[in-house]
Amino acid sequence: MKWREIPKVDAHAHLVTDEFREYFEGDPGCEWTYSKKEYFIELSKKYNVKKFILQPTNDPFMYQETTKNNNWLGEVVRNSDGLFLAFADIQNIGAYMLDVAVEQLEDAIKKDGLSGLKIHPNNLNIPFDDLRMVPILRKSAELEIPVMVHSNPTMVGFHDDCAPDRINKMIQVFPDITFITSHLGGMKWQDALSGTTFADISYILPKLYEIYGAGMTERILKNFGADRLIFGTDFPQVYKTKAEDVYNRYCDILDEMNFSADEMEKIAYKNICEILNIEI
Repeated sequence: MKWREIPKVDAHAHLVTDEFREYFEGDPGCEWTYSKKEYFIELSKKYNVKKFILQPTNDPFMYQETTKNNNWLGEVVRNSDGLFLAFADIQNIGAYMLDVAVEQLEDAIKKDGLSGLKIHPNNLNIPFDDLRMVPILRKSAELEIPVMVHSNPTMVGFHDDCAPDRINKMIQVFPDITFITSHLGGMKWQDALSGTTFADISYILPKLYEIYGAGMTERILKNFGADRLIFGTDFPQVYKTKAEDVYNRYCDILDEMNFSADEMEKIAYKNICEILNIEI
């Protein structure tokens, strides 16, 4: 079976508000102009994507204030006929991480119907293994929700806040949380390989392919193992890929790899469905 044909859940995609998207209307080549419900519906039909899991970025400049954003995500999910799920947003404003964020996460899950928590340490400007993360992670464990962590360290400074070794530490502290390391840990994938649990292949797959080629990229993915990998793209913003080409690019790269039908199913949808206890 080809990757265009197999049922898929894109566990890492971004839908932005109309206001944010309209800001870029004068730049038709901007990837964010594609981030709208109608285009997701087209993608779902063309590439057999059964669900998209919308991921916030902990960035009030890109989205909205946390409560408003989680309310909006909940409304999007409820009005999507099952096409969308969403993870909850948090933001770092004053003592927010230690106090208000915990309550707002609970509201996002119980009232807005969101399915997990997204943490972007870079945008929060907090290292993932910082003690300020403990209250929100403790609440996540209590709510029994998965936590997706942005991990694509690309330079020194705050960009290293999301390094896989920091995530590894918190996996040890919170063994009762299902963590998903985004982007395979970026170019620190070896640290993610040795220490993290689940990992999605969003954004990074074309970069690995460009640098290492198909053979080495396949070996990297197979060393993670199909039981740990989760399909995701980071649509619409993917490494050196136009938004309209993202799914073609992902399917073409994955089609060059020798995964069994069982392995393809685990990566494409079964792993994330098991984590979220859903069916497609």
